[in-house]
Amino acid sequence: MHNERGVILLVVVWSLVVLMVIALELGRTARVEGISTDVYQQEAKTYYLAMAGLNHALYQLVRAGQQGRARQNRDGGGDRAQLDSNEQGPKECPDAWRLGDGQWKNEFSGEGGYQVRVSDESGKININQADEVILRQTFTNLDFDPDFGDALADAILDWRDPDDLERLNGVESDYYLAQDIPYPAKDGPFDVIDELLLIRDVTQDLFYDTLKEVFTVYGTARAGNMANLMTAGPGVIMANRGVDAETAEEMVRQRQENCGEDFLDGTVARGALPTIVTIESVGYLNTGRITRRLSGVVQRTGGRSFRMLRWQDRLPSPELPIKIDDQGSGDDVYENF
Repeated sequence: MHNERGVILLVVVWSLVVLMVIALELGRTARVEGISTDVYQQEAKTYYLAMAGLNHALYQLVRAGQQGRARQNRDGGGDRAQLDSNEQGPKECPDAWRLGDGQWKNEFSGEGGYQVRVSDESGKININQADEVILRQTFTNLDFDPDFGDALADAILDWRDPDDLERLNGVESDYYLAQDIPYPAKDGPFDVIDELLLIRDVTQDLFYDTLKEVFTVYGTARAGNMANLMTAGPGVIMANRGVDAETAEEMVRQRQENCGEDFLDGTVARGALPTIVTIESVGYLNTGRITRRLSGVVQRTGGRSFRMLRWQDRLPSPELPIKIDDQGSGDDVYENF
């Protein structure tokens, strides 16, 4: 009888242990599912906020094109759409989203907001059309180590030329096929600027921090392969003019203050709308730690029409370009989903 009671006690104890384990597992599962649901909701909200920002910028570009065409028809001439709505009154600077000068703008919307910039692709150096001299000079002006700059220039030239002959500091397929994940040299022009990540010695930091801001694959080269300095960013101005970062930033600031007039060589009329632009938009929530970054390369094909040349749905976005705490909304750290 005593043995039977002991067995029953053991069964009860083990049953309680099993029930506790099941309860703990159910609680953990419910918590994980709750967190996943919350993350999904935040991710969906940031995605649509980013889409709102991108479409807002796209609307501004289309609207500016319509206004420019209407003004040309009214005035009976002119081959470039101007952005000034009151030519007789005081001149106002065109909206940065229309001009395409790559300046980030922040807009609050509901529970969060979006940050957008429009970058004129003609304000960068076309990597397919830049010759050896320009590539080497670009890396020299960007203050690269001379040996590294020469090696990078040769590697880029070997990647895009049609032959399999290695330059003095270049590499061809033999080098790339020996990598952990082998691939051959393209021996053709760059289709997207991200191909630079396949070039020897190009790290993600170098690409995203410098090369992506300086080079493009879109548009045709201007005189001497020079970029459009009316919309070029600080990195391109450094690459073209050989000035330091502080001077380049000051040039951009002066250009904004003067609405682009009499800036550097003044080769582009103020207010001329860019033809191909990259629109980047980052959606964020005030109460969350998630952001979503989208990008589209857009070509204007008329006053009311455009076409999407490239779409990227999930870009790295470790932090917001414009810090929210700078605008009095706290100092939360945001992470890319």
